Amino acid sequence: MEMSSVLHVLRDPAGIPAVPALFQLLMVLTWVFHIAFVTLALGTAALSIYAFYGHPGSEDWQRLSMAMTKVAKVSVSLLIVLGVAPLLFTQVIYDPQWYASNVLSARWAIGFIASLIVAYCLWFAFYWGNHEGAKRYIGLYAIVGLVLFLMDGLIMHVLSYQAILPQRWMDWYAPGGVIDMNGGALHAIEWPRYLFIISLSIPAVGVFLIAYSDYFSVREDKSKDYLQFARNLGRKIGFWGFLIATGLLIWWQFDHPADTHLVWQPFGWLMVMALLLMANILRDEKSSLSGYKLVAGGMGILTMVAIWREVVRVTYLKPFGYVVSDYKVNVDWPSTFLFFSTFIGVGGLVGGFYLTLLYQSGRVAGRYEAKGFVAKLGTGAVAIVALWIAVFLAYGTTIYIRNALI
Repeated sequence: MEMSSVLHVLRDPAGIPAVPALFQLLMVLTWVFHIAFVTLALGTAALSIYAFYGHPGSEDWQRLSMAMTKVAKVSVSLLIVLGVAPLLFTQVIYDPQWYASNVLSARWAIGFIASLIVAYCLWFAFYWGNHEGAKRYIGLYAIVGLVLFLMDGLIMHVLSYQAILPQRWMDWYAPGGVIDMNGGALHAIEWPRYLFIISLSIPAVGVFLIAYSDYFSVREDKSKDYLQFARNLGRKIGFWGFLIATGLLIWWQFDHPADTHLVWQPFGWLMVMALLLMANILRDEKSSLSGYKLVAGGMGILTMVAIWREVVRVTYLKPFGYVVSDYKVNVDWPSTFLFFSTFIGVGGLVGGFYLTLLYQSGRVAGRYEAKGFVAKLGTGAVAIVALWIAVFLAYGTTIYIRNALI
């Protein structure tokens, strides 16, 4: 049986509840937020370790190490939560590829969860002990944790890359005609791709430091010298980070197989130009550009990377006749409505309330009391959660009673 036939046979025979393009769009958009916190976690983790060991006698570096340790801790939590959505959307329209890749490297796929738990626990131990007068040995927790985070990123890269190489699955599953069900190998690594995405953590922490400086600039209890130190450091890190990422992206461009014709695909080189533009903006030492605008620019680049990943995936799978647009569709309007009402209502309103509350409270020294718009937003968040629970239970009860009466 040809691989193209295998891929179509492995699709869910029940089909999907809405047009495939919708899931494709959601997969790309949700991956942007996931990878944003991946890069921020790795960047701030590396910087906190460097500040901890490289400048033990500097008050500014010590303060920066403690701050970045906290940011990395929170970012890991968010990258895990935000990583669920793009994974689920991938499983909806690319289920044959994703499950095949996971089975081929099953031990690594399972070990990913265990190693991530260990890494987070180690990082939390470092966070707990990283304070004034901290013992030097606690940095070992952070180093091992960061290494495990990088390994977990490599595992996810391999699972994603193997998924778009179906022509090699049988060679991995039955090398030399002998079936190997060990699942203990990482069969394919594209180093330019992996290193490029990891390298984005360098400009990510640079841009974050500039926004960090702007954010706390209204706080009277924050040292102006320290904030200026963080801003200058962020500019330097961001400048060199964007240049490094540019070089790795060009390497990735030329690493694609010649028959894919991706090397001269205009969108790929548009990303190169965007990275160089960001580097040029940060090159000016006297630039007073808002850190928030730089964050928006960084998110724009990550959006381009997310789109490019999908372009690469579609191009690699096209020779096998695998096109998501021809996936069987069985429209289910109630579940689609429930999904989007949850996504927009609960996610938008409740998430918006938390983000607004965190933003406003962090800019105030001491106790913060929500008033006005923030207070109304909180009331609305509670109301929408109550409404969502009522609708969810009513919907489930209706389905149960209807099926029981059949």
